[in-house]
Amino acid sequence: MRPRIGITTSTLERAPEGAIAVSTATHLSYARCVYDAGGLPLLLPNLPAADADEVLGCLDGLLLSGGGDLDPAHWGEAPHPALGLIDPVRDTYEIALVNAALRRDLPLLGICRGVQVMAVATGGALWQDIPTQCPDSLCHAQAAPRDTATHAVTVVPGSLLAHLLAPEAGERINIPVNSFHHQAPRVCGRIWQPVAHSSDGLIEALVAPAASFALGVQWHPE
Repeated sequence: MRPRIGITTSTLERAPEGAIAVSTATHLSYARCVYDAGGLPLLLPNLPAADADEVLGCLDGLLLSGGGDLDPAHWGEAPHPALGLIDPVRDTYEIALVNAALRRDLPLLGICRGVQVMAVATGGALWQDIPTQCPDSLCHAQAAPRDTATHAVTVVPGSLLAHLLAPEAGERINIPVNSFHHQAPRVCGRIWQPVAHSSDGLIEALVAPAASFALGVQWHPE
C-alpha cells in the first residue's frame, strides 16, 4: 500500500460563469511528485485547527505546500505595508498540523510557505518583506520560469538535507535553486536548526534534529 501523504492547500475564490465558488486548490506538481515517489497524495482542505490531530491519524506523512503570506500577528508584529493576502483559517490550521505532526513524530516536509509555517508554529518569526527589510538581499521573487534556478544555497555538511542531496559529500555543498517568496524565516523557532543559507545570509532550510524526519526548504523542489 502506498503511504498516504497529506498535502495542504490554499482556499481560493473563483468566479466560473459569473458564480462565486470557494475552492480548495494547490499546484498539481506537489501531487504528481508525491505519486511518482511512491506515495498516495491526499489534498487537505483548511479545517478548524481542533481537527488537525484527527486528520494526521489517517496519514503517513505531511507536506506543507507553498502559498500566500502568513499573518504577522502570529509572531506579535503589525502588518508590513507590503504584506499580501492572508488566510487566517489556513494559518491556524497549518500551525496546528505542524505541532500535531511533531508530537506524533510524523514525517514532515515544508516547501516555501511551508518552511515559514514550521518556524512560526514553534515560536519563530519571519521577515515580512525581504526587499524592504533586507535591502542588500538577492532577488528571491524570480520572474523566470518555475524550473529555472536563479541563485545558489549553501548546505551545512552532515545535515539531513546534505545527506539527501549528496550522501557522499563531506564538505559544504552549493546547489542551484528557484525562488518565489518575499517572506522568509528570521527566527527559527524552538526546535529547528538552519541547514542552508543563500549568499545574502537568509535562511533557506530548517531541520528538527530530534525528529525522525522534519525538514523545510524555502525553494520549490517539486
